Amino acid sequence: MFSLKLKSLRKKNKMSQLDLEVATGINHSDISRIENGKLNIEFFTMVKLAAALKAELVDFFK
Repeated sequence: MFSLKLKSLRKKNKMSQLDLEVATGINHSDISRIENGKLNIEFFTMVKLAAALKAELVDFFK
């Protein structure tokens, strides 16, 4: 699931939700909602998150 992988990769990169907000421009409260499966996101948002975490988009779906 994308949300669980997002949280895992964020922690692996030693980033807080605020760090990820700065890197992507996505509000940290939205990042929290994404990680908790409470907010559906668009493809472009997925791409931005993957780039900020230095990951390939496919990594979120393995």
